[in-house]
Amino acid sequence: MTEKAHSQSSGKLIDNAADLREMLGSIEKASIFGIDLEFIPERSYYPLICLIQVAVDKKVYLVDPIELDNGHLNELWQYVADASKIKVLHAGSQDLAIINQKSSLIPRNIFDTQLAAGFVGLGYPAGYGKLFNSIFDLSLSKTESFTDWSLRPLTPSQIDYAIDDALHLIDLYQNLRNRLEKRERLDWVLEECKQYEDPSYYEKESGREFMKVKGAQSLTRRKLAVLQSICLWRDQEARRIDKPPRFVLSDNIILELAKKPPQSQSDIGRIRGIKEGQLAGYSKNILKVVAEALALKESECPQWPSGKVPSKADVLIADVLYTVLKVRSQEIEIAPELIATRDELQRFVRAVKGAQETDSEPLQLLDGWRYRLAGTELERIIGGAPLTIKINSSSQDPISINL
Repeated sequence: MTEKAHSQSSGKLIDNAADLREMLGSIEKASIFGIDLEFIPERSYYPLICLIQVAVDKKVYLVDPIELDNGHLNELWQYVADASKIKVLHAGSQDLAIINQKSSLIPRNIFDTQLAAGFVGLGYPAGYGKLFNSIFDLSLSKTESFTDWSLRPLTPSQIDYAIDDALHLIDLYQNLRNRLEKRERLDWVLEECKQYEDPSYYEKESGREFMKVKGAQSLTRRKLAVLQSICLWRDQEARRIDKPPRFVLSDNIILELAKKPPQSQSDIGRIRGIKEGQLAGYSKNILKVVAEALALKESECPQWPSGKVPSKADVLIADVLYTVLKVRSQEIEIAPELIATRDELQRFVRAVKGAQETDSEPLQLLDGWRYRLAGTELERIIGGAPLTIKINSSSQDPISINL
């Protein structure tokens, strides 16, 4: 694939406004282009973009965002937000979130090849190289998967890898679109890709990050308030020093601080994993936000949303539904993860049984193509419709289910 890639691109980095203008002119004339970002997420508060690959009209352009500032790149981001042009990405959520953060623009008319693959029996989530190999029986080099893209100059191997990562996006799009149209599932994929056009998709849940800390669910309301306060302070400090929040304090440490709210610097020092520099630099601020959380009225303390802990009966029913879903998914060649997860099925059981949920998160299985494909059948099962399961030991379909 490298020889083919070099015939389409010189491998020269676009690092000046004139060359960038040439690329933008090609995008302007096209109705579709592919885009991929190479970035480093672990060094800074926001991921550092190190390379942008744009595939348009059978050519790949390599854009250097280290040399070109965001002002120069803003016109490229505007094309990503242009609803008249199709943008093809593979596993595009992180790339699009970075573009939104850099530009404040909402991406439009996105086609995600990883999502599309799950709707035609090619697995989900499928890696780019694996998907390309399964469709075209050709291999792409993955030798630079963990390379440092911020270093210059890029090596020939890095350039080959970067070109290959974008060159075949349009081919994948065309192949997958044809498969989807034959199965009448293109609308389902386009419906899924609409999530990238929702502004709320890119909004950080300020003040709710504490709920993502493993172990937080077991805390009392008061200790949740402590955890929330520490999380908010950690995020502000991380933004100030331009480092990832876990660089400031790990989740394990802030959970321990919430479990045993410190009253003094020595209390903080007893937490395993606290470094001397962190103790000296952060203890004053930690004690301040902990004291503020402890001073809150009980009614002002956060609480874990109700309905998050299902009954044993609901878990068992959801497990049965998941088995049905997996069998049906195999029959129609669609990844079950795209229809519903186990947690979503537990919520679905409660919703069908009439249980009230206090959170506002929509239940997708009750709407759209998911409901038509699976939701109606699962509702009937919850309603008591008889279910017959047969083991077919000599068949390609080892389990059959009749309703």
